[in-house]
Amino acid sequence: MRDDNEVYYTTKEGLEKMKEELKERETTIKERITNTLSECRSQGDLRENDGYSMAIENQNINEERIMELKNKIKNAVVIKDKKKSVVGLGDTVTLKGNKKVKYEITSEEEANPLEGKVSHSSPVGLAVMGKKVGDKITINTPAGTKEYTLEAIA
Repeated sequence: MRDDNEVYYTTKEGLEKMKEELKERETTIKERITNTLSECRSQGDLRENDGYSMAIENQNINEERIMELKNKIKNAVVIKDKKKSVVGLGDTVTLKGNKKVKYEITSEEEANPLEGKVSHSSPVGLAVMGKKVGDKITINTPAGTKEYTLEAIA
């Protein structure tokens, strides 16, 4: 479990996405869940109403996510450093090994491997953070260890 005062590193885009998600969860999603709960209550006996149980569960999940987002936003530190001599949050790296791969190093919240965005705390992120062009990179994957050379930082 995270400390409520733990610093949360993110990019400007990541912070904006979290704010948008928070707004949607506090309005649209919360309203939809409230309407579902009202409909289920109007149906009478709630003990055997699966829809009601699911709505309560969705309400709890939504409230937990709202609290998590508020905490991350409150403790967010936006990374602005754009010097490209070493890899940092928000940078795009090109790695050369058996094949050439490109990753954007992001916060945990922004990570989406299908889009080439990996968290700074992922195996790839941990391997490249603070490295310079020309450095040898070793990444431990489920398929084994992969060796790369850091070719470019953008």
